[in-house]
Amino acid sequence: MKTEALTFLKEDVLALGRMVDKTVEDVERLLRHETSVNVELIEEREEQINDACQAIEEKCLDLLLEKQALEAREIRTLVGSTAVAAKFERIADHAHRVGRMAFWATQDEIEIPAQLAEMAGIVHRMMQDVLLSFVTDDAQKAQEVVAKDSQVNYLHDVLSKQLLSDLGAQNQEQAQMRAQFLFCARFLERMGDACVSVGKKIYFIVTGNRLKKDTIETP
Repeated sequence: MKTEALTFLKEDVLALGRMVDKTVEDVERLLRHETSVNVELIEEREEQINDACQAIEEKCLDLLLEKQALEAREIRTLVGSTAVAAKFERIADHAHRVGRMAFWATQDEIEIPAQLAEMAGIVHRMMQDVLLSFVTDDAQKAQEVVAKDSQVNYLHDVLSKQLLSDLGAQNQEQAQMRAQFLFCARFLERMGDACVSVGKKIYFIVTGNRLKKDTIETP
């Protein structure tokens, strides 16, 4: 396979990842009650992300179907790129949902739990590290992404217990908002999980080995 074809493929995946990263950044800002975020742009970007993901899948399939011998690293890159693109698209879906909830809360002047913005900030950094790992073939950076997920899980657990602690004592409107924030926390936790999956996939692409839990140092 020509090196040029793989280079263009990686550029497409990177461009997709950057769009997703921008969405995650915008969601973090929404969770911090920043009113300058353009929600309509997030909606438009969602369509672009879906289209880009599909285009990458089709390109990978076309390259795999070409009648030429493929080296092991090339096969891992092609198959792995499809998986990475799908995970990026899933992250964007979850971020889109969180963004809409954050926008509604801001419009209604409802206080958003600080842990949600903190979780979004960690996921944002994970996304940036994932993109850096992908473009530089940095297996060590991929391991660091996997390790950071423990911070997201911790905040998810803390916030979930906090929101559920006196849920029954709230009036209906307050209880509904707490339920929405629980959904937000769950979506952000899944975004962290998706970043972990991408990090593991990049590690496999680069090294040909699976990343095992006992080899990961938790910060």
